[in-house]
Amino acid sequence: MKSLILTALFGFALCVIIGLIFIGTAIFNICNSSFIILVDGFCGAVFYSVLKYRNIKEQILTGIVILFIPVLIHGRSISSTVHLIGIILFIISLLSSVVCYKLFINKYRSYPIFLRSMALPVFLELFDILATLILVLIYHPKAMIIYSSIFLTSKYAAFIGFGLGIGFDLFELLKNKILPENK
Repeated sequence: MKSLILTALFGFALCVIIGLIFIGTAIFNICNSSFIILVDGFCGAVFYSVLKYRNIKEQILTGIVILFIPVLIHGRSISSTVHLIGIILFIISLLSSVVCYKLFINKYRSYPIFLRSMALPVFLELFDILATLILVLIYHPKAMIIYSSIFLTSKYAAFIGFGLGIGFDLFELLKNKILPENK
């Protein structure tokens, strides 16, 4: 249980630190688009920890609960169906990325630990670009907003992915020092 909590804590903390370094305190403003760093950082950290330390039923239940967290956080600020569908698509993107990352690091354990942490931002960026393309194609098929949308989501995906990946790997490096019973 301690490992689960500390894995989530390290992942989320690194997301917050990277967000503060590159964006500043705007990540704490719920009305700012960069607030997604906190929401996705928290959701990704919790989901990865549950994937790593819990059984399949708890993993599925956690995934379902995580789908609703951003909707509850944004609450009344969800102005349209487009916004709601976008939130759900990006959370599905996050959950898919975390699953791919978990499968990747299980398969490539021999890779250097910080090289493995670079896989999560790549997965997250690919899935976020796909989600952005789906939204643009559905709601604005002739719009030129696609480039700015992809740039914005890619930037946030990189910050979230690096924060989570480095946080998870940092905990793996320090686990034996923090939790001596794991030796």
